[in-house]
Amino acid sequence: MADKIKLGKETFLSIAKASGLDTEDPHIEELYAYAQNVFPSFKVSEEFDLTDVEPMMMFIPSKE
Repeated sequence: MADKIKLGKETFLSIAKASGLDTEDPHIEELYAYAQNVFPSFKVSEEFDLTDVEPMMMFIPSKE
């Protein structure tokens, strides 16, 4: 893959923190290494034609 996309560490840590992960956890380095390998495969998603696809509802109200 000639135009391989890289996931920068700062970007990864920002996403991890926003996702509620503990960025001080020692396993974050292992997760970052995994994410660097997987991230370029998401480039293929740019080719999907989602013209007639409705967005998913991301908010799920609590039952309380």
